[in-house]
Amino acid sequence: MFWDDAEGGWFSTTSSDPTVPLRLKEDSDGAEQSARSVSALNCLTLAHLTGDDAYRVKADRTLARYGPRVGAAGRVVPMMLCALAQRHASPVQVVITGAGSDPARPLEVALAARYLPFAVHVPVTPATQERLARLLPFVAAMPADTAAVYVCRDFVCLEPARTVVALEEALR
Repeated sequence: MFWDDAEGGWFSTTSSDPTVPLRLKEDSDGAEQSARSVSALNCLTLAHLTGDDAYRVKADRTLARYGPRVGAAGRVVPMMLCALAQRHASPVQVVITGAGSDPARPLEVALAARYLPFAVHVPVTPATQERLARLLPFVAAMPADTAAVYVCRDFVCLEPARTVVALEEALR
C-alpha cells in the first residue's frame, strides 16, 4: 500500500486516501523515523527469516535510492544507516521457547540486557508454534513448552541455553 513500484521507496500515506492531495516520501529521519527507513529494516528482517528475495529487492532499491543522501548527510538519516548496516551484517536468530512463562523470564531478562542489533528475536509459545512453523520451519522441532534460548547463525543453532550462564556463553 505504501511501496512506490516506479521509483522505489515508501510513501508516508496510501494511495487510497482521497483527503491526501500529494503523497510524500520523507527524506530524513527525525524524532519519528521515516517510513522508508523502518520499512527497509522490516524488509531485511523478513527477507532473512522467510528467504523471500522480493523483500531484499525492496530493501536494496530503497538503500540505492537514498544512498547519495546517506553519503552527503548521514546524520539526518540514522535509521537508514541502521538499515545499511543490517544489510551488510551477519544476522543471528535468537529463538526463545516457552516465551512469557515464569521459567523463561530470567532468560528473557538476560537477553533484553544485551545489545544485539542484528539479532532477530523469535518468541515461541505452545500457542504460537504451529503458526510460526508454517512461516519459519526451523522452529517446528523446538519444544515450545520448555524455557530455552536457541542462538542460531545462518539457521544453524547451538545447543539450547536453559540457564543465564549458558545463554551468556552462547552469545559470545
